[in-house]
Amino acid sequence: MNKKTIYVLVAVIGIGIIGWVALSNKGNKPSQSSSTQTPAVVQENTNANAPTLGDANAPVTIVEYGHFKCPSCNRFFRETEPQIAEKYIKTGKVKFVWKDSPFEGGDSIKASEAAYCAQDQGKFWEYHDLLFTYIWENYYAKNINGEEATVFTNAKLKEFAGQLGLDSTKFSSCVDSGKYSKLVQDNYEEGIAKGVKATPTFFINGQKVVGAQPFSVFSQVIDSKLR
Repeated sequence: MNKKTIYVLVAVIGIGIIGWVALSNKGNKPSQSSSTQTPAVVQENTNANAPTLGDANAPVTIVEYGHFKCPSCNRFFRETEPQIAEKYIKTGKVKFVWKDSPFEGGDSIKASEAAYCAQDQGKFWEYHDLLFTYIWENYYAKNINGEEATVFTNAKLKEFAGQLGLDSTKFSSCVDSGKYSKLVQDNYEEGIAKGVKATPTFFINGQKVVGAQPFSVFSQVIDSKLR
């Protein structure tokens, strides 16, 4: 075998190895199209604990990925969500689903976990509202940066439970045990997999809407899904 033949064989083998590696790597990467086109109903069913508002059979599902220290989530909660509730949720047209995406980490994670502990006693949405209202009234409304502050200490989270009349022993045990830490982490990772890069991010029957957009934006998307 002469040198020219050897060089040709080496080149062919090298190309084959490169091609095999490329195909292997491609197979290990998740498909971006599958994550962005997943119907909202599939997203909502990823766990049985996802809190919902509205008719379970509503034709439109809105999934919000947010967290309780997020200023934009707070603005959506105060300004836009009530309008969506009045026009679409109460009339049976929309089912609204909450998913955790605690980008801030720290006490925003504990706040999400505590909200599920409140859900154990049938008070998720009341607790959800109390968390957003508290941080608004004591931080953002006063131009204080709540994201950089430790707002939701264990003591404060338990205090909120008392305000709602929850069983304090059961609630404290739930929070202290980290019962819902995996659920919150799973929701966060689910959002990342679906392309959530900021909060709040919404999926309206699969259509992505990012940020605390005005009611007109949500209304336009919702109405297009109802046609």
